[in-house]
Amino acid sequence: MTIQYPIFLAGAACLCAVLAGRFPAESHAAVDEGSAVVGEAVLINLYDHLTGPESGKAEPDGGYSALIRYRGQTILFDGGTSPVILEHNAEALGVDLTEVDTVVLSHSHGDHTGGINHVVAVNPDVAIYVPASWGFGSPDPETGRRLRRGHRWLVEEYHALEETTEIAPGVHLIHTSSPHTGMFWRYPPHEEEPRLFELKELSLAVTTGSGDVFLVVGCSHSGVGEIVKETRQALDADIALVTGGFHLDPYSREHVEELAREMKDDLGVRRVAPTHCTGDGAIEVFEEIFGENALWAGLGARITVPE
Repeated sequence: MTIQYPIFLAGAACLCAVLAGRFPAESHAAVDEGSAVVGEAVLINLYDHLTGPESGKAEPDGGYSALIRYRGQTILFDGGTSPVILEHNAEALGVDLTEVDTVVLSHSHGDHTGGINHVVAVNPDVAIYVPASWGFGSPDPETGRRLRRGHRWLVEEYHALEETTEIAPGVHLIHTSSPHTGMFWRYPPHEEEPRLFELKELSLAVTTGSGDVFLVVGCSHSGVGEIVKETRQALDADIALVTGGFHLDPYSREHVEELAREMKDDLGVRRVAPTHCTGDGAIEVFEEIFGENALWAGLGARITVPE
């Protein structure tokens, strides 16, 4: 049976550049998804334009979605751009989206939310967490269910967060806010006073067996360095690994080098796995500065943070 998805406006999409895939084998940490134990988190990248040896038959596309298995829970972080591609990639990568317990949407841009229609269609009991913002609409006064620009996510459990929140033991959603949103070239220093609006954002932080944090970011509109700082302050923990979109294209190499060194030397981030909107040039900088502790994280990547 073919599932028909409603059409809706994605809003102010971040228009992340679709760049050529890159996959340095020396930085790729493939793991067996069945190896997860208490205190261990496993991430599978389901949606990305970056491809590599683990992508298999999955289809690359601009957007981001990652599945996290942690302490018996299955969390979908973001949903990519297309419900059709998300459905295809989940099947190609051996992921059953009906097993997802929780969906976390980092922010309201369409390349992170578009695929959620498919998830809700096959898994209507899933719980959805979003940052409280205009981009996610308002609750229906009669049902309490959420409306979003012409279509409904028909789920009973829908949470719009206004602050950092622990949603399950060892699982925190880090709430940050950027004064800017929109296109890369509209951010400072490209425009000193861009005419943009505030963007709320959630990142996912899970605690490993050693007490450190595995941090997953969506597009880092708040600044990946600022998200790391907020996570360290909120959880009083070191960052074992940060992965996702770092939102650094087309910033200067000098700017990215300064940020990467700050994350490594000052903020104590031990490993990085940048992808999505990070940009090829920025990924190269992180690989140079973090060396073997820079992991490949493109489509199909499986990354683990052990005890």
